[in-house]
Amino acid sequence: MSDLVNVYALLRSKFAENNFSLRYPPTYIRELTQNSDKIILAFVEHDVPVKHDRDMCANSPPLKDRSDSDSLNLTGSPLKDDVIVEELELTGDDVRSTKMWTNEEETLGPLSTEAARSLLQNYINQDCRIGSGELWALCSGTDMDRTVLLQLTVYQADAKNNRKFGRGIVRFTGQRPCASITLAELRSIHRQRAVGMTPAPKIHIRQWYNLHPHIAIRLSWHTMTENANFIAERKASVRISQRLAINIGDYTKYGSPTEYLWQQLQRLALLSEKIVDIRANRVSGYEMYGAHGSNAETVEFIKEKVNSILCKFQAVELSDFTFTTIANMVEQVRNRNLTDVMEQLYDVLILNLTYDDLKSCIDYIFQLAAHANIVNIPSNGTRFAHLIQAMIQDVPTLTSAEPYELLLEVGFTKLMHDFQLIFAECGFYELDFETLFQPQLTNARKSRYNADTVRSGGKTISKASVGGRTGSLSQLGQGSGMLVIEKSIPVRHFDEDEVNMKLSRLAQVHLLVDHLLSLEEFINISSIYGPVCEAYLAQRPLGYHQVYNRDTDLLELDVSEEKLVSLTHKLLPCARRVSMSSSNMVQKLETVFYQNAQPILPERFYPHFRPQEDSAMTDEQMFWCLEYDKIERL
Repeated sequence: MSDLVNVYALLRSKFAENNFSLRYPPTYIRELTQNSDKIILAFVEHDVPVKHDRDMCANSPPLKDRSDSDSLNLTGSPLKDDVIVEELELTGDDVRSTKMWTNEEETLGPLSTEAARSLLQNYINQDCRIGSGELWALCSGTDMDRTVLLQLTVYQADAKNNRKFGRGIVRFTGQRPCASITLAELRSIHRQRAVGMTPAPKIHIRQWYNLHPHIAIRLSWHTMTENANFIAERKASVRISQRLAINIGDYTKYGSPTEYLWQQLQRLALLSEKIVDIRANRVSGYEMYGAHGSNAETVEFIKEKVNSILCKFQAVELSDFTFTTIANMVEQVRNRNLTDVMEQLYDVLILNLTYDDLKSCIDYIFQLAAHANIVNIPSNGTRFAHLIQAMIQDVPTLTSAEPYELLLEVGFTKLMHDFQLIFAECGFYELDFETLFQPQLTNARKSRYNADTVRSGGKTISKASVGGRTGSLSQLGQGSGMLVIEKSIPVRHFDEDEVNMKLSRLAQVHLLVDHLLSLEEFINISSIYGPVCEAYLAQRPLGYHQVYNRDTDLLELDVSEEKLVSLTHKLLPCARRVSMSSSNMVQKLETVFYQNAQPILPERFYPHFRPQEDSAMTDEQMFWCLEYDKIERL
């Protein structure tokens, strides 16, 4: 971990004419170093109006891909991680044209190489014994070596208060055809710089391949063979990355097999918002729920449907699911026969109704339960079902947000049932919502909208039951001497935190289904579906309103699957990183050769790196090449 606060304060006080930022590394430094600890960056200020936003983002940790990805971050391919300021903007059709830096990184201009060297050397000459970490200076690349970055590593002072420093330099070496770069050449370059040092036997190689515009594979392996090449070994570590495009603020993938799942989820979110509005005495909560105003014909139609569902014998056939593909199973679940009574009621109550009409229809259900001989008794565990089962003579009076609360709970149950059917019938993962909801349910912090409770006789009961708004279900214990147990069924029960957590988890499951559909369409290796589900659902979910308010959603995980390696055999890599090291008794030299089909530095600051038009006209895969040498004192 870096400890650079004192170093940062010293630099700002002693070198006030320069611009410094204590920040998480820009994209291009993370690409080269695979390091995400905070650094100090020296730069030249550009586009001052956005400086405030840049400084705020500099102190925000980089959003790691939520499957515990390492910090390597490859823009220009679907491996692009979430970056400090904004996520990678993808259209889903053209990943290669995406720039490899963020907008705020275009405000960090380079110093001249001479000025950067002088700055770092002047810091070494200062008497600063506290702090450790990395100092970086962005350079213009106009010197003979085309230096683009200089690094100074500050180590903790030893017991005798002596300091040690390490140095690093990054050079741009030009554009070259992919086929012209060999491992033997890179090894030779490193050994020429490591004269008098013993080379380490292992050479670490990473290569990225674009399987599709939004799917990439990273292969990692090491080799100790002198005649080795860039052909991936069968036992290479495999990391698959997929980034799905999301329309900001509105997930409107019309025609997608999962559209009906998203529509259900959006409806539940709307119900939740209305409940919160009503409890906060906002008139908007009582506004019409559907798209149309009060309609007597619609209300009568719904009441007839309700009467038919509860009071008439129905021959409902169980759906016969046949698994062929995930897409087919999603479609079968969408068109399934609703056999559960509460799901059937929800299906008609969710039609366009005003608040008053919805309340009238629910009151009608309670009247049927109290005075009619209903034959189809609800069996699921929602409070709405319990109230119907109780056959109470004193029909509960619904007030405030209670009609929406009852409907919301049934809607959650219906959507969870849909998801569970999809995963159960596909057979590669068991979806357990009780486990998924558990971490947040144990949170001691409660919403201000929770139902109030009071203490009575040493037990906690709902105020709603004290006020007479609940039905009661009394059961006699079997056998003599058993006490009568009264189970209260509260109508009012709404926990805003719990509802938001459920919405977030269900949104996560919805996007997981979309990821699985994409993997099935473009890769179709069923053995990876189970690990994909485990890795994706192990992540902490984003808040519901954050989930769809993004450009893209990233799925990334390590898998053990040789078939994925074989998919890359006929492809050219879109990026490559090769690292090797040598050392002696005094120091260690590590060289990183980084090549990418896209430039990784903001082009506005390096126009002299652009190839001539005649040299750019080629059908060969061209790499932008960088070399990073790091010397560490032992």
